[in-house]
Amino acid sequence: MSDENDDVATTENGHGVYDTIARARKALAPALASLRAAGFYAYGAVDEQNRWGIAADDEAGHVDVRVGADGLEIELWATSPGLYAEEEQHFRRRAMERLARIQLVNVNRGMLEPHQSARWDETEGGVQVRLRYELPFTREGDVGAFVRDRLPELDDLLTYVESQITS
Repeated sequence: MSDENDDVATTENGHGVYDTIARARKALAPALASLRAAGFYAYGAVDEQNRWGIAADDEAGHVDVRVGADGLEIELWATSPGLYAEEEQHFRRRAMERLARIQLVNVNRGMLEPHQSARWDETEGGVQVRLRYELPFTREGDVGAFVRDRLPELDDLLTYVESQITS
């Protein structure tokens, strides 16, 4: 980052990158505490879009919490890695993965609720599903319980989407 960008980031009357991150850290502190109290391994981090967020990892999936326009944006996601890993023929496995990516377009288009989405995860070689919610700031202390209550939906969604592309 150049010196010019450093000046902009720190002198825009509280609207620079560093000020935005500091405000988000403060706003998300109760959500972090709530996730930890609910038994999640939760931590704060800056994401690829330079936004501060809280991340939590669990055997059932992952959670990202950010400051939204009107509340806390909560995204739960899970991946089923290696859906076609047992297929020994490389060409056939790639063809099956391509078909799955095509089918996922239709699944997203007409079989999921507005807060649900599915995609092919190239890195893991499997289906990835996401649930998106928004909680009002007044419920920041409920984030851990809210997430814990939604994990079964995440698992059900992953099972459902996989069944749609493998049938």
